[in-house]
Amino acid sequence: MNVLIRMAIVLLALSPGLRINGQVVYDAADPNGTAMSYPRVRLVHSSDSSLLGTTANLREFDPFLLYQLGRDLVHRQYTFAEGLYGRSGELTVPLYVQGQSKADDSVVPARFARDHAASCDSCHSMPAREPGSGQTIASTGPMGRNTPHFFGAGLVEMICEQIRAEILRAYDKNGNAQIDREEVAQSRPVRIAPYPGMPAVDYGDLSPGSDGVPRLNPLFRVWYVDASGKVLPDALSLKDPRVAAFNFAAQPFGWGRGLRVHRTGEATSEGAEASTLRSIFTLAADVHMGLQADDPSQRSGNPGANQFVGGKASVSLSGAQQYDFGTATDFGHSRNAAGMSLDDPDGDGNIAELTEGDVDAAEFYMLHAPAPAVRATARSEQGRSVLRQAGCERCHVENWYIRGAEPRTGWTGDRRLFHLSTRSRRGADGTSELTGRLVRSWQRLRSGEYVPQGKAFAVERIYTDFKQWDIGPEFYERRYDGSVQRQHRTSPLWGAGSTAPYGHSGQFQTLDAVISAHAGAAKSESAAYRGLSADRRQLLIEYLESLVLYPTDEIAADIDGDGKISRDFAVASQQVGYERFDARFLFNHPPQYHRFFWAQNPEGREVPVAVIENPAEAFGLDLPYRHDSRGDGFPDFLAGSKSGGAHR
Repeated sequence: MNVLIRMAIVLLALSPGLRINGQVVYDAADPNGTAMSYPRVRLVHSSDSSLLGTTANLREFDPFLLYQLGRDLVHRQYTFAEGLYGRSGELTVPLYVQGQSKADDSVVPARFARDHAASCDSCHSMPAREPGSGQTIASTGPMGRNTPHFFGAGLVEMICEQIRAEILRAYDKNGNAQIDREEVAQSRPVRIAPYPGMPAVDYGDLSPGSDGVPRLNPLFRVWYVDASGKVLPDALSLKDPRVAAFNFAAQPFGWGRGLRVHRTGEATSEGAEASTLRSIFTLAADVHMGLQADDPSQRSGNPGANQFVGGKASVSLSGAQQYDFGTATDFGHSRNAAGMSLDDPDGDGNIAELTEGDVDAAEFYMLHAPAPAVRATARSEQGRSVLRQAGCERCHVENWYIRGAEPRTGWTGDRRLFHLSTRSRRGADGTSELTGRLVRSWQRLRSGEYVPQGKAFAVERIYTDFKQWDIGPEFYERRYDGSVQRQHRTSPLWGAGSTAPYGHSGQFQTLDAVISAHAGAAKSESAAYRGLSADRRQLLIEYLESLVLYPTDEIAADIDGDGKISRDFAVASQQVGYERFDARFLFNHPPQYHRFFWAQNPEGREVPVAVIENPAEAFGLDLPYRHDSRGDGFPDFLAGSKSGGAHR
């Protein structure tokens, strides 16, 4: 492209009201800084950090590079050559969990057709290039599902890991990491305190009801095992004489899929969509984009697994327990000598569409995805107490506490290496503006590895109990098979000011409308809200509107830890404009820029219009396990004949 034309495009992109926010593509010569300046090369998974360029090596020695690679995999626009749209238009996404009972021999209706997005940003588009929210898309019924954001997703995953660990600590008396039949012969109520000194959240009871199914909230997915620990994919309850024990996982990602009533009478929880960051990424990549992931860490090895029925799998590089719910659909039945899957599940002629290493990087990014912010004013903060007064915090629990690491009890602590903390301040124009600070939560070993400290962490203003509730007919959903789903997840309120419309299907245009529509289990809270004076209701709305999403790499932020935010920040002796959390600034080998000129971004701050001159060095493409001499998107290691040790 002619340089003058490119400069004109950049100026338009930087102009307020004319910003170009498309899906993120590969363009080595993009001076706007938003395109990916390096070609995609599949990442190689390893647990051996000495293998240069593998995900273990990057995680422990160049974590901000792995974060950026994961960010780019989540936001990039994929191509046909990478396996996009392998089963376009097929009605192959089942409404229900599959393989649960031989008695359920009816055809399971489809939820929606596959392959309708070219990137995660096709739906998670607000704000652009962020883990944002988005439009309503077809799902379990014709009303569709409103795209949720995943700011703070790593905190959500860690909270629900801890909930599971607390339940096992209380009731798994023989320490075999499951609940044996004898351990639920009597009532076993599940009560979890979200924060020290706060009332416990009631998640039901582990003991079975009259149908033999544990009486847990549908937040949890349950599976059954025999005396040898083998998963029984067609078992529905403890009434089955083969069942010796059951296990479970919390599923906080998704609006919830309700209960399935089987022909034999059991009502089993469908959970939500996914339990872990890995599983929500691989599930969405397959269902929405037609990209299948080969991710052995999500496979349990149990006969009968890979059928959406459960089973504990491996612990990921980022320290998260995985479960076998069938969300990684490239099973790698055939592999080359390097361990790369040669399967082609959707028959589109493309193999290894997403590798285990790719999933490592996406998980690492989502683990560290910054939490939503509070754009506070003196008036909006008054609404915080009104929210409490109306009783909304009974379900929208304000704060959760992640305990510090303690292997004896199963607490993992905060598994992140860093996080971006935000606060609001009064800007020059009198309005509230956001600023950030990069908080380091790692320790450096003598050998140079970054490892998480595993400290306790207070998750503030998240506002959810993660449960699924029946809050009245305004929220009911008629599903494709004609059944009615009455329970949906308590939507976390952080980010509410940026995520209109509201409700599981985006059926409410305003916060006032969605609050007023609450009934059922929230009848008293809705009545309390409607009973407030008009000014008090407005204070509550203004508070919710202050809970916002934001462009994580654009707000001014202290990233070097000197307690200041520089207006003229230097990276590797180069001026890069104001100080902000751009992970590329923190690489072991930061980008070197060819700067054309300076321009103002929509916030009025100066940024360089430049291109990266050293993409191979900066993005690790010259490392042994990243090097792609053929330019086909596969590192030489994966395509070669040597078996190596990268898949240990």
